[in-house]
Amino acid sequence: PKTTQAMAEKNPNKLSGNNPDEKLADLCSRTYKEQAVWFLNAYWETWGEENAEKLWSYVHKCNELDIEKHEDGNALDELNAHRLLEAFDETLTVRAMRETLRSSGAIKEKRVKNVPLTHYLLCRFEVDWNGLVVATQGDNREEIEEAQRKLNEVNKALEESKQRDAEAAQALQESIAAENEAKAREAAAKAAAEEAKRKEDAAHAASEEARQKE
Repeated sequence: PKTTQAMAEKNPNKLSGNNPDEKLADLCSRTYKEQAVWFLNAYWETWGEENAEKLWSYVHKCNELDIEKHEDGNALDELNAHRLLEAFDETLTVRAMRETLRSSGAIKEKRVKNVPLTHYLLCRFEVDWNGLVVATQGDNREEIEEAQRKLNEVNKALEESKQRDAEAAQALQESIAAENEAKAREAAAKAAAEEAKRKEDAAHAASEEARQKE
């Protein structure tokens, strides 16, 4: 509750801090969604608009992987950061990402435990972090919300398609099972008929043999 309240009180159009390092730290402390929105507003005219749905897919994946905080989270542990990269077929590794960020001065600590979405986006889109933290936040709320709505529709359609595929697969399995059961019953009935015929023939043979002995 405290974390959510603190996040809500942050100015969406301005980062706290007296220098770029402090401003970057503030951005990295915000939720996955807030970090993505900052990038989208900062670079909407250049690459943000065409990648809006992609950034929302990153946000949704982070929310999913962050099993403790979900939507209120801001950074993934190293294992889940690897999973995030794998989910989007990235050849970039967490180690390479950190080396790139260290060389640019975005990371100064020797050991960094968690990976905020901002770190990934900085490398993914080759963004100058010094420019990012002072970028003007344009009023692109409607366009950003529209991109999120489209992604939600795509995800919903995908889930519905998966559900239909699962139902079709289950129906096929049930049909195959019913067919196999029918074949088994038919085979059993045939075997029973053959056994009855064998016994009948044996009875006839025994009766004929008895008759001849008389």
